Amino acid sequence: MSTEPADGTPRNPYRINAPADILSLVPHTLGFEPRESLVLMALCGGRLGATLRLDLPPGPGAKAGANAAYAAAACRFMAADTEADGVLLALYTDRTWKDPAHPPYRPLVRRLGKDLAAAGIPLQDGWLVGPDTWRDYFCTQPDCCPWPGAPRSQIADSMLNTELVYRGSAFAASLERAVGESFPLQWPNKGEVADNRARFGEQVGAHWCERDQFHRTLELWGNCFAGGVLDTGAEPYAEDAFEPFAGSRNPLHRDPECAGFLLASLSDRGIRDALLVLTAAGQAAAVYGAEANGLVRRQVHPVVLPGSADRGAAASGVVPLLPRPRRQSKAAADFRSILVGRGGAPDWSLLDRAYAVFSDLVPAADEDAKAALLSLLAWMEWARGRGSRAHVHLQHALEACPGYRLALLLRELLGTGILPDWTGSRDGSWPGTADGWPETPMNRC
Repeated sequence: MSTEPADGTPRNPYRINAPADILSLVPHTLGFEPRESLVLMALCGGRLGATLRLDLPPGPGAKAGANAAYAAAACRFMAADTEADGVLLALYTDRTWKDPAHPPYRPLVRRLGKDLAAAGIPLQDGWLVGPDTWRDYFCTQPDCCPWPGAPRSQIADSMLNTELVYRGSAFAASLERAVGESFPLQWPNKGEVADNRARFGEQVGAHWCERDQFHRTLELWGNCFAGGVLDTGAEPYAEDAFEPFAGSRNPLHRDPECAGFLLASLSDRGIRDALLVLTAAGQAAAVYGAEANGLVRRQVHPVVLPGSADRGAAASGVVPLLPRPRRQSKAAADFRSILVGRGGAPDWSLLDRAYAVFSDLVPAADEDAKAALLSLLAWMEWARGRGSRAHVHLQHALEACPGYRLALLLRELLGTGILPDWTGSRDGSWPGTADGWPETPMNRC
């Protein structure tokens, strides 16, 4: 099951006056136009709360057991929003609807309605959006809801969609396009980056996890994340795609040596896995956890750094002391817990900055480094609760480097349908980037 909670904790409310307004909000919230999807929106005292998108089950029908498991998973997520007192449904499908009394996926929706009612968040209303028309899912009266439905153009012409577009909101035509548009165009200095990546890969070899090398490499990654000046959630360096040198806000565009070094470091599993922890919990958790898990070895070879980082070695090369034995055990457990989505919520500001840096490096990477970056991005999307985007990243990672181990492991994890612990909490889940919390006074049909 692939899930897609919507972006955000909006603050400025938009007024919703009709069902077309709600349906126009969905793609703006998700960032793309859903296809063959079930979208659930929590109602919280007249406002919209958590939003969940699920891939519809494949095939013409599903067994009762499959419907029960699907409905239970959806209900668990919606019930995690403790402020919810009801749920709205939008079903997007190209499947033909021949009879008002027998809409597509009726057994599944019935089961979902029962589970939501039992959880105290009853299904209040719902609509089906087809290729050309949309219609109330539950209304069987043609005089109330004319058959076969209203044209989809009504959604695009709604008052709320007009306001959202006026305020600068936009969405991609598909999930695949939404993920693809997060990457900048090719780097004009990609050749220089590749030369430096090869040079550092040869110089460091298999010694990335020697203690000083490990610390200084993670420190350089951390400095790169801290130096980003993007607003969280913004399209990564989009305005720099055409002029990566003149006035670029990304220092890596002007430093192919450092970019090559960072890409080379991704060849090491210890560095790559520690980066996941660094992006979620900071450098101390990554360093202590990696050492406590035995990923770091005694320093034997000289430390290798790009020139720009080496010039600051005297000022920033302090290596923290190892924690005491009891703390070592906790550091090791915390390191492993973060990787599988257990424990407290990530530092979202840090994770979003790291996401932008990883995204920006993807077009400059070779096959192995690209698979590493895409796997890291997949984990970060999963941490955000956006499983659908994570699946797309993993697909591209395996296309870049078939059999890439981390991508296969993450695909198996996502295949269970499990979301990280923090996604079930309004306070702990990713805050996203939306800027409006809709109010929803409306009638059933």
